[in-house]
Amino acid sequence: MKIDLRELAQGQSRLDMEITGASVGVTPSEVSLEGPLSLSLHLDRRGEEIWIRGHIHAIALQQCSRCLVDFSQILALDFEVFCARVQNPRVESHPALDEEDGGVHMHDGKVLSIDGEIREAVILGLPMRPLCKEDCAGLCPRCGEDRNLGPCRCARAAEG
Repeated sequence: MKIDLRELAQGQSRLDMEITGASVGVTPSEVSLEGPLSLSLHLDRRGEEIWIRGHIHAIALQQCSRCLVDFSQILALDFEVFCARVQNPRVESHPALDEEDGGVHMHDGKVLSIDGEIREAVILGLPMRPLCKEDCAGLCPRCGEDRNLGPCRCARAAEG
């Protein structure tokens, strides 16, 4: 997502838009999204410095880590980016310095791209162990039946 800084006024402004996950580098192997990413950006520009507070709303197709059923999960994610103008765009800095920039995103004064920050927020916002519901009973470790649907064969055999 590119923001034309020549059109961005000083002070506070807001941008609301919908974009595809692919447009910011989210691949289907990382997460399967149902529909677009809804973005709400609050921008605060002071000279060449820009503070962005963003909110992302998306729906991801997940697989439950306990019962393996596919389900849709609503993602409501917040992120922040501080942007400053690079002093001399013709001089390339050492990669180690870029990694130690303290979280400052650099721009050239013309166009600002925050694709990486949006992608990172989506990927890091996914749960490590997604659950279809908090009290998911999972699969029986012996027979493999979904215990959310009722007692499995093992439980029925033990009762009878």
